[in-house]
Amino acid sequence: MSYSEVQRLDCQGVPTIEYRVEQPIPERIQFDFIPRFPHDQYGYSDPKYVFCEQVILVSQWQECQDNQYDFFDEYQVYYICALELEEYSLTQKTLYEPPSWKYGIRGTNGTKELIWFEENELISIKEINSEDQEF
Repeated sequence: MSYSEVQRLDCQGVPTIEYRVEQPIPERIQFDFIPRFPHDQYGYSDPKYVFCEQVILVSQWQECQDNQYDFFDEYQVYYICALELEEYSLTQKTLYEPPSWKYGIRGTNGTKELIWFEENELISIKEINSEDQEF
């Protein structure tokens, strides 16, 4: 455990230093990619979801909302297992529409097959929890 100096105080002429415990920084691994069309008219966005983020299918979430079901009793939470950047180009020189991210999840634990989804087809548990806290 490490400590960091927060402030120096003088109390009745006696100098004291206040220390606080530093919170550990979670280890992160970052992947960089090089766009094939970096100077094109379309910008490259960061992915909305990251590896191992917990997500659910929007269609299942909406069904539970409409019918007042408890989602976690009815459906499964998935983890993002893969990300793919799709660059749409016909000429190999320019893009004809903005690049987008696809997210791979495993339908069943222990399988190797991935099912691919677009951003609008998934919602993260963090997003759901933040929506619940707003009300």
